[in-house]
Amino acid sequence: MARFQHTVTLVPVPRRWWETCVATLYDLAQDTAADGTRLRLPDGRPLPGLLLARGRHLRPGAQYRPVHDEDGEPDADRCLTVLSWDRRRETALEVDTLDDDPVHPARLVCALGLTSAERPREAWLSASLHPSGGERAKHLAGTGRLRLDLDGWWQATSPGRHPSRAPLSGTLTHALARVSVTAVPRLAPDGRWRVTVRARVRGRSVARPLVPLVAAVLGRRARRTCAEALERAAAAWNAQVPELVRKDGERLGAELADALLGP
Repeated sequence: MARFQHTVTLVPVPRRWWETCVATLYDLAQDTAADGTRLRLPDGRPLPGLLLARGRHLRPGAQYRPVHDEDGEPDADRCLTVLSWDRRRETALEVDTLDDDPVHPARLVCALGLTSAERPREAWLSASLHPSGGERAKHLAGTGRLRLDLDGWWQATSPGRHPSRAPLSGTLTHALARVSVTAVPRLAPDGRWRVTVRARVRGRSVARPLVPLVAAVLGRRARRTCAEALERAAAAWNAQVPELVRKDGERLGAELADALLGP
């Protein structure tokens, strides 16, 4: 088993701002209307680039597809499906993408869920990669899942609080390895978040005895690479979040609506 740990410092996100943004985005989607297969924003402007391909708008089972700019036809290789849409309980969406690469064709399925839009308590993300191409292709397959306990996160970033478990946890599973990741925040003296990320890598199947050997040979380089990646992500977060949290939900909703209309 190989282990990794690194701590980064992040600009905090106020909980009330986050909950206001979730409510605003939910309202924007909820107030978008379906006119046959075409969608219209709450102000009546048509939403280009996306159509309702199946089912009733925002009902479980509803499917949406992007359209090709060239001919306006729906893209058969990409689909967004509503798994659940309940403001008080859970909202979940699934994105299904087919990659017809001639060498490694594959299907990627990602799902995102939130409990709940009315009072966000938990968010989760799952992904699975399903390659095709016979026995050799199965070693390219993998799954991942990430869970964020929102109540636990903000409790952990309150003065004097220490979480009993990691608010953010996830796993990546491959035929030859399994990676477990956790992130635990705490409040820094200057009010920012100090987030400690830990990861454990375990070999599976024939790779189980190889992981300690690989860690001994490449461990230092791998840890440095992971630490640098986390520092870059933290720098991007700290550069963008202060400007975002200065905007209220109404302004963010308006900017998102404009962005959906394209250039």
